[in-house]
Amino acid sequence: MLEICMMADRELAFSTFLKLLELPEPQKKTTLRGFLRGGGFNYWRPLQNLASEVVGGELKLGDMQEKVGLMARGHQRKYNDRALTNLLKWAGRRRIQLRKRPEKIVRKFGNTGLRIRLQPEVAFAMGGRSYLMHIWATNNPTLSEETLSMGLYFFRRHFQETGQPDTQYLIFDTVKDRIIAEFNILDSAATMLTQHRDLLSNLWSSVNGEDESPPASRPGDRPPERPDDRPFGP
Repeated sequence: MLEICMMADRELAFSTFLKLLELPEPQKKTTLRGFLRGGGFNYWRPLQNLASEVVGGELKLGDMQEKVGLMARGHQRKYNDRALTNLLKWAGRRRIQLRKRPEKIVRKFGNTGLRIRLQPEVAFAMGGRSYLMHIWATNNPTLSEETLSMGLYFFRRHFQETGQPDTQYLIFDTVKDRIIAEFNILDSAATMLTQHRDLLSNLWSSVNGEDESPPASRPGDRPPERPDDRPFGP
């Protein structure tokens, strides 16, 4: 009990959470150890800031690229630009009406201090239905069907608790150009999520109890040198 009380508290962005679910156990622990260093670099700030304007048709390709260029350079600009371009193409094939995004919510995952920040990049109406959508834009790892199911289940469950009536929940994977909707959620999602919660709780407890943590770069501490090393995203 004393060990739990002394553990560091950590808030994770939803994309960080998805990547953590996907990683094999040794990499999970290495990543958790890196969180103890604190700090962070928001690699996907242009995507977060411009997604609604892109989906709402307020930004054309050239204007979007110009705005990205004001917020990012080098590979950060390249990959934010790519994600937003794919989002623009997706939205351009549909009749979409923007809605006001809900306030972010933060929910506990287990009892060890890990908390998940849920803040959908886009809220919109289409075909008479309302949607909240998270955007995944990270190359590595590729998210499995199981991880996407767990993530969307978690996303939906906690926003439903805030009183979002008649809302559908989506994840848009801009890397694979695919939409994950509620009907894609596997029947085993809740069970798998419980298993991962217990595993991550034990790993986080173990990491917090180490006398000395080996050097580990926290994803997001600084702009990465290669696309596959970039931080976890929004």
